[in-house]
Amino acid sequence: MRVVAIVNQKGGCGKTTTAVNLAAVLARDGARTLLVDMDPQSHCAAGLGVPEQTLERTVADAILADHASAPSADDYLWDVARNLRLLPSSVSLAALEAPSGPLASRLDRDRRLARVLSAWRGGFDWCVVDCPPTIGLLTFNALRAADLVLVPVETGYFSLKGAERQIETIQAVVRRFGRDIPFRLLPTLVNESRALSRDVVATLARRFPDALLPLSVREHEELRDAASYGQAITEFAPESEAVRDFDALARWLREEVPDGRALDGYDGMSASVRVALERDPLREPPVIETFAVRPEPTLQPEPAAHAEFAASAPTARGGVSSGSDRLPDRATDRVADRATDRATDRATDLAARLRMLPDRARTAAPAGGGFGVRAGRDGVVVFTQPSSPRTMSVVGAFNGWRHDALPFRATTDGARLEAQVALPPGRHAYRIVVDGVETLDEFNLHRTAQPGELGVNLVEVPAPAAPDHRAALHAAEYRR
Repeated sequence: MRVVAIVNQKGGCGKTTTAVNLAAVLARDGARTLLVDMDPQSHCAAGLGVPEQTLERTVADAILADHASAPSADDYLWDVARNLRLLPSSVSLAALEAPSGPLASRLDRDRRLARVLSAWRGGFDWCVVDCPPTIGLLTFNALRAADLVLVPVETGYFSLKGAERQIETIQAVVRRFGRDIPFRLLPTLVNESRALSRDVVATLARRFPDALLPLSVREHEELRDAASYGQAITEFAPESEAVRDFDALARWLREEVPDGRALDGYDGMSASVRVALERDPLREPPVIETFAVRPEPTLQPEPAAHAEFAASAPTARGGVSSGSDRLPDRATDRVADRATDRATDRATDLAARLRMLPDRARTAAPAGGGFGVRAGRDGVVVFTQPSSPRTMSVVGAFNGWRHDALPFRATTDGARLEAQVALPPGRHAYRIVVDGVETLDEFNLHRTAQPGELGVNLVEVPAPAAPDHRAALHAAEYRR
């Protein structure tokens, strides 16, 4: 039995859609196929029309059970179609990998799924595992049992960072397990008429030339409709282009994935030997590397606006700040009430004065919570990216495309990276360099590219505002 794990921490990448329809195509072609749902959301059952309320046993029961002999597949599996059986999931699966959960306390915590599959390997040709969108013991179990890992990469926002993070996780698991785990990137939701889709695929090819599959799953309305009807695409639209995409994926797997070896070492293992391994005090538990999701930064006023009104802004204590001066802690309630009233008046005044600021100070923050690029009428262009340990810079014709000419610097709050350059009015092309590799600024959708090319991002520097002659006359009259 050859085991393929479908893994990605990023939601909306087509992970479950890939798992369900790949398993269906393999089964349609005559291969005895097992689909294992390791996602507590149990979307595989919903996508195949299996009523969740009728499920008596799930994958949680299978991996927790201590069988004196090989577990019976008929006790756990659901017959979905000819040659296709499902080991379903349920929300209870999420509790297994909690720090105090039943799986975390076992020495063989990362091998439970492999032992179940090894008992059933003689009854199946293929096993497709739909992993959860998190990195923990459930995903570790899937990777431990896998002959190949497929990483679906949606050709949209944040997909490249998600792919990089997933590859780092797989590499950490490889170091822990001491064996190679081949992986491939599968572009999904590809729309070749969109520049963003073409850009992402081209960038994947540049960054991961050996890992990128020579095929993709395009964006198909039939895939969404099939899921809503609880059917695989082979049943819902057997002659569609969507089926042809999964036919190509299944053909590649049959030709490129060797006979399953990941489960070797579990077959024929006596119960006494297994118990001895589980009780081995020298065996270290697996290291679970987690990757915290950095919260989106809140939108902040432009520096010019913030500096102008910082002196009159209300303080956290209800007082009013004037430079570095503060009201003393012994201020009375009556003074605090008057300060609150003044703060309300100032807030109204502040809103009115903000509306009168020059366009440069009122430039809307770009998409992504302030990340991307903004250009003021003074010609200063500010490039902003999320905080990262990677070496990053900006290149363009304005600095001869030199990677070291305009590096990003961390802001004082550490929440972002910034680079600034003064440019003349007009349109300028640029790219972001990450660890020496040129890529597009994913927070700036203004870009241009030919099919198959990386392309460039564009930033428009506005012309300086025309002088207000009436204001100058008023000022001169005032001086007189």
